[in-house]
Amino acid sequence: MQASRRKLLTLAGLGVLGGAVGYAYIKGVRYPILALTPGVSPTATQQEGIEVYANGAVYQGTTDDGSIKFRAYVPEPSLDIRVSSGRRWRLLLENIHPDATLAIDTPPGLSEERNNLTRIVEAESKTDGSWQLNWRFPKQDAYRFTVIGDTGGGTELDWVLTRSVELGADFIVHLGDLNYDKGDLHRAAEAFNKASIPSFVAIGNHDFREGWQPLYEHFTQLIGPRNSSFRLGGIQFLNLDTATDFWPPDRGARLRLLQQFPIGEPDPAVQDFVVFTHRPLNTINGPGEADWLRKQLLNRGVNSLLAGHNHIKSELDDGGLHTFISGQGLAHADLIVGRPIAEILVADVMPGQRVHFHWAPLNMQLEAHCNSRNWGVLEVLDKPEPLARLQAVCKK
Repeated sequence: MQASRRKLLTLAGLGVLGGAVGYAYIKGVRYPILALTPGVSPTATQQEGIEVYANGAVYQGTTDDGSIKFRAYVPEPSLDIRVSSGRRWRLLLENIHPDATLAIDTPPGLSEERNNLTRIVEAESKTDGSWQLNWRFPKQDAYRFTVIGDTGGGTELDWVLTRSVELGADFIVHLGDLNYDKGDLHRAAEAFNKASIPSFVAIGNHDFREGWQPLYEHFTQLIGPRNSSFRLGGIQFLNLDTATDFWPPDRGARLRLLQQFPIGEPDPAVQDFVVFTHRPLNTINGPGEADWLRKQLLNRGVNSLLAGHNHIKSELDDGGLHTFISGQGLAHADLIVGRPIAEILVADVMPGQRVHFHWAPLNMQLEAHCNSRNWGVLEVLDKPEPLARLQAVCKK
């Protein structure tokens, strides 16, 4: 009897395990942190008397004054708002370029205010109604953006945002790894919102987990989804998640995003692709993952890939995919050699042309390194003179 029960429990356990393996194979598994691929970011909310559906923005919750808050992760988001009669409502939409405009005239009874990168929209509905609000980026066929990753969420990120504005960027593409210290993700979100240009961000391995503690839900809530796309002018942007290895590679949200761009059916309106991610493909160890991704991109006409992860500035040909590695967001090289040498990637878009990339000095001020993490780096590298200079500046 006991043997039969053990056999039954064993069979049941194997059945559950088999089901889990089958589900994992369909959905995909992230490792070394073993977890089924995370769900999508929340982009809608339904509350008493109001429903808001966002295209290109993540829902972040309700503020203390009752405002419904979203953060855009594309330059031209839209909100579909449906309201019951007599309902007064107020929305906050962050990460909108200060000069972006509503694509349609403001409907009667609806007001829009601008507070740096935040739009404040409010109205009181006299009857049941709906609004479709679409924001248009101020520059379409000609614009500039900067590209860099691995900044953490502290003063180095603040400097990168400042430097991007100095370089004339209309927005920044961040390649991930905001979370090096506890609280960095929240600090990064605040820094992005205080900046004078919007940011569009890939998830890094440090943003995906902290040790064995998963962080991806915090990232998607504060910053945006792990995979996304947008088109601005004739350039198609793809934000791909390579934060950790993924098995099987041809599963999950990343596959669904790529399937939106069929192989062999080029869109004549697309003059170039900008694919940005955290890890260069040659650093991905998942079985067949790098080869699969490279093939998927090349078959769709992608010529270049933007990545960070390695804390260097570099370019390489990766099986026909020109890879720019812009990972000097911490500018540790400046500290080590005692002078500014770190660089940031700059991209210029002109009508009817491929994106033109070039490097520019990051020129990070020494004051931007005033955190104990950098002191530890210099101590480990046995650099007493740079350490002394940094400590003297930071004490002031």
